[in-house]
Amino acid sequence: MFAFASLLALAASAAALQVTQPSNSSGWTTSGPNTVTWSSVSTDNSNFSIVLNNQNTYPQYNEVLEALIQTSEGSVAVNPPSGGWVAGTGYRVNFVKNSQDLSSLLAQSDDFTIEQSSSSTFSAVPLLRPARPRPLVPCQSPQPAPPPLRRLARESASNTDSSAGSSASSASGSSSSTNAAPGLNVQTGVYGLLALLGIALA
Repeated sequence: MFAFASLLALAASAAALQVTQPSNSSGWTTSGPNTVTWSSVSTDNSNFSIVLNNQNTYPQYNEVLEALIQTSEGSVAVNPPSGGWVAGTGYRVNFVKNSQDLSSLLAQSDDFTIEQSSSSTFSAVPLLRPARPRPLVPCQSPQPAPPPLRRLARESASNTDSSAGSSASSASGSSSSTNAAPGLNVQTGVYGLLALLGIALA
């Protein structure tokens, strides 16, 4: 009876959640995402978190790669951690119930190696667009510089003097005309008097 129960327990553990890749014969590279695959049964947890572990380093290396993966998916491509993949041996992939409690182990892969890849993990730099030619702008003749302040002041003073002279000439002409007017009136009076005198003598 005890042997039968042991066989049932062994069969149940063999059918439970298992990591099938990566493995000893199929590891990862340092280039781009890497794939994790697993097998499961209906009694397994509905989700789990994937942790990359390496016990050969000190302190022990643990990096959460994916959280709350659906068990029914069967496989997932995991992206590199923030520092990128580090080439080396002794790596394992752990499935844990909670990413906050890395000791809640559900399944663990075999030891595997991350090999240095010859291809770059960085995307190609996009080609630079050719510079657009700038439209030609017609040359403009330079604007004449404004005259100095002293020149403006001199011209203003000259214009003022000219205006004053013109005003003086006009005033002089008017005065001459005014002065000439009384003489003309006197002559007219004399001629009139002589005319009356001639009539009287006749």
